[in-house]
Amino acid sequence: MNKKVELSTRLMTFVLDSLLIIVLSSISLNLLAEISPQLSEFYRQDYWLYWWIIQLATALGYHYVAWSIWQASPMQHFLKLKLVDANEKNLSTLQFLFRLLFKTIIINTPLILTVSNYNYFLLSGLIYLGILLIASKIIYESPKGQMIHGILTDSHLIYLPEKTSSN
Repeated sequence: MNKKVELSTRLMTFVLDSLLIIVLSSISLNLLAEISPQLSEFYRQDYWLYWWIIQLATALGYHYVAWSIWQASPMQHFLKLKLVDANEKNLSTLQFLFRLLFKTIIINTPLILTVSNYNYFLLSGLIYLGILLIASKIIYESPKGQMIHGILTDSHLIYLPEKTSSN
């Protein structure tokens, strides 16, 4: 059995993947503004909704394409991690999409709350802090190091086996 992926590794891959998604989203925003003047007008009228739609589409595409290639996000792949099911086999497409849906809901609910009413900014921050604390407790106590979306889809991250040299 593979050893459990630590919280610090998971947080690091999440933060680095998020930074890469922000860069890709910014590039997408600029490209769309150049391509379509109508989208530029929507951008000026409803900045947060426009940015959120572009970033969500970029994030979903980023994770789906990377999972299709490596069974992991680019940063998880870089750190030699892989997403597997309970039997440590590759996830089915349906399992992955459900996992991605749950993760999207968990991450975006406080953001939507803030954007809908800026009076909820502090509450949203507390929700994110609560999610982090609950997730760290769940990862620590779960034998496979699963978070909420991993438990719901019975999936988890494992370290890829080290390649041995044939010398």
